[in-house]
Amino acid sequence: MNQTATLHAAFGVLVVAGFLVSGQLLSYGLYGLGAACFVAGILLARRDDGPDAAESA
Repeated sequence: MNQTATLHAAFGVLVVAGFLVSGQLLSYGLYGLGAACFVAGILLARRDDGPDAAESA
């Protein structure tokens, strides 16, 4: 499993965990971490698809 898929899977787990916890502050924290993982996965995928990716393959 590549890093992008791992980060997007972590997003899903964190968001579901945010729905399951009872504390409002903890819930917002989990949503924030999930969003950060999702954005990091997108940025990592874009970096891997850049113009230098064809040269390294």
